[in-house]
Amino acid sequence: MKHSPELTDIIMSLDELVSACGQERQWVIELIEENIIEYDVPEREQFTGYQLTTVRRASRLSRDFEASVPAIGLILELLDELEQLRRFKRQLDMPAPVIEVDADHLR
Repeated sequence: MKHSPELTDIIMSLDELVSACGQERQWVIELIEENIIEYDVPEREQFTGYQLTTVRRASRLSRDFEASVPAIGLILELLDELEQLRRFKRQLDMPAPVIEVDADHLR
């Protein structure tokens, strides 16, 4: 999923991410191991607001549905796919632009 610019202005360490999401460190590490979140700056192991948003969303899924980390990955992937389909449908539902052509000039 493409990062939103307003969610990439925050840079935090793993410890700050863990603290901000209110979960156990090992749980967040499992999200990284399952590729649910990735380091935005791998060489310095830093995360952005985008990853924080993803971790908080994963935390809600874990809490509300008692979902395992692999299940959370699948759910998030399906939710992203659903949003893409909704955007596509909205584009299809938009009225097509009308182009007027003067037929006399075509001859």
